[in-house]
Amino acid sequence: MVGIGGAGMSGLARLARAAGYTVGGTDREESATLAALRAEGVDARAGHDAGAVAPDAAAVVVSTAIASDNPDLVEARRRGLPVLHRSQLLAELMAGRRGLAVAGAHGKSTTSAMLLSALGDASACVGATVAGGGGTGAVWGDGPWFVAEADESDRSLLNLRPEAAILLNVDHDHHATYGSLAEVEEVFRAFAAALPPDGMLVVGPDARARACAEAAPCPVRLVGDVSGAFARVERTGGRRGFEMLLPGGIREPVPLALAGEHNATNAACALALAEWCGVPLARAAARLEGFAGVGRRMESRGAAGGVEVVDDYAHHPAEIRATLQAARERGPSRVVVVFQPHLPSRTRALGPELAEALGAADVAIVTEVYLAREPADPAVTGRDVAAAVPAPARAVFAPTLADAADAALAEARPGDLLITMGAGDVTGLGQELVRRLGRPSGDAGPDGTEPPPT
Repeated sequence: MVGIGGAGMSGLARLARAAGYTVGGTDREESATLAALRAEGVDARAGHDAGAVAPDAAAVVVSTAIASDNPDLVEARRRGLPVLHRSQLLAELMAGRRGLAVAGAHGKSTTSAMLLSALGDASACVGATVAGGGGTGAVWGDGPWFVAEADESDRSLLNLRPEAAILLNVDHDHHATYGSLAEVEEVFRAFAAALPPDGMLVVGPDARARACAEAAPCPVRLVGDVSGAFARVERTGGRRGFEMLLPGGIREPVPLALAGEHNATNAACALALAEWCGVPLARAAARLEGFAGVGRRMESRGAAGGVEVVDDYAHHPAEIRATLQAARERGPSRVVVVFQPHLPSRTRALGPELAEALGAADVAIVTEVYLAREPADPAVTGRDVAAAVPAPARAVFAPTLADAADAALAEARPGDLLITMGAGDVTGLGQELVRRLGRPSGDAGPDGTEPPPT
C-alpha cells in the first residue's frame, strides 16, 4: 500500500490485516500512524522504495495522490502486479458485510463515525481517526454492517456498492477534478442511482442533495424542515443536544455533546439510517451520548495561559462557517483563527468566499497556500485571502507557520479560543502554541531562542 500512513490508507491497511491479508506499505516519512500499524503486524515503512514491494506481493494499492513516478508504483508495473485504487480495496473489504456509505461535500467523516457509534458493533473505514481505531479511521467489528466514507474528490465513491447510504450535502469542491457544480451533481446522482431498490437513502437538509436523491431507485428518508421529512431537528437549550421530531408528534431526545447545528443534523442523518438498519432509535441515540468526535474536527490540543487551542480540518467556506458557528457556541471571549489555505486550485476558485467565511472570527491569521500535490501559482496567495477578510474581523497575513505562531501568540489573551484550521500541515501547530502559551513571557527555550513550530 503506497501512502500507507495517510488517513484513508492507514485505515484500509488495518482493516485488510484484520480480514486476513498480509499487508505492507510505505509512506513519505515516519509517523505515529506507521508505528501504530507496525504494532498491529503491518510492515509499514518510512520512505518510498522499490525494494519495499514484497517479492510475493499480490497487488499494490494506491490513492489518487500517488504520482506516476513513485518508485513503489514503478516497481509494481515493472513486475506486472495489479495496481488497485484504494476504493477498489475498500469495495472488496465491504463485500463480505452489509455495506453502508456516507457521501457528501462536507461532514462525511464525523457522520460516518456517528453512524458507527449508533450501530454498535459494526466495521468502518473513515477518513479521520476514530475511537477504537488504533490511531486510524478503521474499526473491524463482529456485526453485519460496514460503514464507509464515500470520497467524491476523485469520483471513487462510484466504485462502492453499498446497500444503503447517506447523502449529506452537495457543493462545488475539488476544483482540479470538477470544472463545475453540475459535474459534482452528476456524480452524486450516479451514486444515488446505483443503490439497490430495496435499499435506503437518507438525505440531509440540503436542496441540491435532495435534487440528486431523486435519481435513487430506493426509498428516501429526508432530514430537515421539509414536507414529508422523516425527522426534523430541534435543538434544545440553543446549544448541546437536540430532539428529533418524528411524524405523529413523536420527540426523540439525542444527548449529543458536540456543539454546532451541522453536528446535530449530521447526527440525525446517522440515526435515521441506524434505525433503518434495525437499531431502535432510542438505543441508537443513547449511544451518541459519549461521542467525542473524530480527529481534526475541533480536536483539543490543550489549554495554557487561559487560552484553549483546538485544531480543525475546515478548508472550504461552508466548513469554515460551520466550525466558527460551533466555536461561538462554546462561549469564548474571542475566536482567533490560524487558517492555512489548501491548494492553489481551491484558493483560486474560492478565495473571496474563504475570506468572507473567515470574517466570522475576531482575528484571522492567514498563511501562504499549502501546495500539497499542486504547483505554486504566483497569482494565488494567502495574502489576497487575508486582504479580503471583512470587518469587523481583523486579518493578519503570516506567510509561514513560524510567522503564524508568532502572530497567534501576540494576539492571544485569556478567554480566547484559538483554532488552527486547514487541511495541510497547520495541524502540527497546535501543540507548539500550547507549549509556548504556557511559558512565562520572555522565557526562551533551552538554547536561548524560541524554537520554530513543528
